[in-house]
Amino acid sequence: MHWWLSAFFLINGVWVPGSEIEGWGARAYESEAHCLEHKVFAEKECQEHPLHYEALWICNYGEPAKVPPATVPQLDC
Repeated sequence: MHWWLSAFFLINGVWVPGSEIEGWGARAYESEAHCLEHKVFAEKECQEHPLHYEALWICNYGEPAKVPPATVPQLDC
């Protein structure tokens, strides 16, 4: 089993999995620490070089995340 770094993008008020956008599929890592290291890097890169949409990065064990955590609010645009 792997730790997965999954991306989500806020598009029209809905968190869309990166796997639905070409080039943004989840990446596997051997450990949680390694995944978290890449998560921090991705968040920093997004701050320095903003994307067209707000991004959310999730590290989870087992398989790539298909939905964002329940604690992430859905926004109405």
